[in-house]
Amino acid sequence: MKNKKGLYLVRLFLVLGSIYFLSACGANQAGRNELSLFTGIDEISYKDWEIGSSGGNLNVAIEAEPKTFNVVVSAESSTSDIVNRLFDYVAERDILTLQWEGRLVSGWEISEDQKSATFTMRPNLKWSDGQDLTAEDIVFSVNNVYLVKGVEGSHRHVFMVGNEAARFELIDKDHFKITTPLVYADIISLAHFQPVPKHIFQPLIESKGIEAVNSFWGIDSNPQDIVGCGPFVIDEYKPGQRLILKRNSNYWRKDAKGNSLPYLDTISLVIVEDRNTSFLKLQAGEVDTIEKIRGEDVATLLDNKDKIGVKVYNSGPESATNFLTINQNINTLEEPKKSWFNNKLFRQAMAHLIDRQTIIDNVYFGFAYPQYSLVPPYSPLFWKDVETVAPKFDPEAAKAILDSLEMKDRNNDGIREDKEGNPVSFVLQTNSDNTIRVKIGDIISQEMKKAGLDVTFKPGDFNTLVTALVGTFQWDMIIIGFTGSLQPFIEGGNSLPSRGNLHMTHPNQESPIRDWEKRVDQLYTQNTTTTNFEIRKKTGDEIQKIWVEECPWIYTVNEAAIFAFSKRVGNTKPRNIEPYDSWKGICEFLYIKK
Repeated sequence: MKNKKGLYLVRLFLVLGSIYFLSACGANQAGRNELSLFTGIDEISYKDWEIGSSGGNLNVAIEAEPKTFNVVVSAESSTSDIVNRLFDYVAERDILTLQWEGRLVSGWEISEDQKSATFTMRPNLKWSDGQDLTAEDIVFSVNNVYLVKGVEGSHRHVFMVGNEAARFELIDKDHFKITTPLVYADIISLAHFQPVPKHIFQPLIESKGIEAVNSFWGIDSNPQDIVGCGPFVIDEYKPGQRLILKRNSNYWRKDAKGNSLPYLDTISLVIVEDRNTSFLKLQAGEVDTIEKIRGEDVATLLDNKDKIGVKVYNSGPESATNFLTINQNINTLEEPKKSWFNNKLFRQAMAHLIDRQTIIDNVYFGFAYPQYSLVPPYSPLFWKDVETVAPKFDPEAAKAILDSLEMKDRNNDGIREDKEGNPVSFVLQTNSDNTIRVKIGDIISQEMKKAGLDVTFKPGDFNTLVTALVGTFQWDMIIIGFTGSLQPFIEGGNSLPSRGNLHMTHPNQESPIRDWEKRVDQLYTQNTTTTNFEIRKKTGDEIQKIWVEECPWIYTVNEAAIFAFSKRVGNTKPRNIEPYDSWKGICEFLYIKK
């Protein structure tokens, strides 16, 4: 699930097979600000970029290949990892400060009523084929491509404010305007997208129709035909072997001394079959970096980092999540599960059975952090009291709650029955291709069984799981995840409000059924339709408080975002949030030391 808005259908389908978001930590566990708390970790400085030297090649091992080179229909992370190097954003967060900065625009001016923003393009922008890149490309990309029915891309949500799309207007070739139907908490986020070249897409659409966009620039395309505006272009692609990116000579960006970026001549992406092979290549010095380091590999790398010639960094908790969600859909659940799962006390009992420390120790080999909130700790909207309020691992407390609900072992068979005599029996699912989630599910299901619950842990096919989650709604409990965000309220329109199609416990509600959902809906609207930070903080804190009390999603842990780079590479400043994790979002600044 790795672009923006709507905790996020796009990202969900990317990340349901991975891990992410941010963690809060218990008093006796790793503190969330102790980023280098592991012995032997190298420090990361997020001050200024070094002035690098031009030239050279970066070798990277990747385990998944792109499905397309078309940014419009890019969905899975293996694709976005590549196309995001080929296409720049109109606006993006600065890597060092995490504040919004203009990329293809030099700046903007927000209107007095805060319902519009006028953007100024950078001068002399070029597409990689040398054609001018102007405000016409920006407005065309939104109005004639991204928002058009028939385009299969999942980026439409980027432009939505409430139930309406923001309006993009062309002023002249150097200026365009974004207007929203109401005051929006972060109007600049509407410019966080990658445009396509009008001079190529307009003739395509006129001659073949809008549907032609969906199959355009597939992986069988001639690399020289793919025209972008990012730091790199494709030089060569041999499926199953390698993909080589080379410097885009028309890229706009320069360093602090006026030198053209990117520094690198090329990036050679070596395609390998799995993470084990990636790690072996890193150890052998055959590649300069890999996607990230697994917890099970960290100790080996730290013990041998000087011999291998690498630096190892911990940029803090990963921004992706793994959480347990419990179905509360009264339209599809049957009794007695409908009554069990819609009881807040029952869900709180389940929260007391999440043994985060064992997950950290046994699944992540100690390289992870506990998580309790849907907001990451690095966000200014993080509620500092969440660690105190959220239910902690306490099997005895769970048992006491179940006893109070008259769920007791009435026939001494080791399984609790409810007061009507029904065994408290349900199925816990996750996607079997995600070994991390399977291990987490094993630990959680064991604790549930110890508490007298008849749980069947059933890892299964990813697509089948997704169909149940967002289609048939026939499921009991699922371990799943989202990608993270600095502002999860702005980007959570598909999941936090009760109307959202990813409001997993009971999605697509015409009006909120439960009092707590009604209150969250109200708070969400207040939070996202004001620019007043005090209001956003107050409403955000209350949403987090409701979330940990009602337990619609019960968070587990965040993996430590650990990366390794060869010492021959400069400006290695990876972050724990997209798009700056690993080599990808910092590639224009990386350089080979002379």
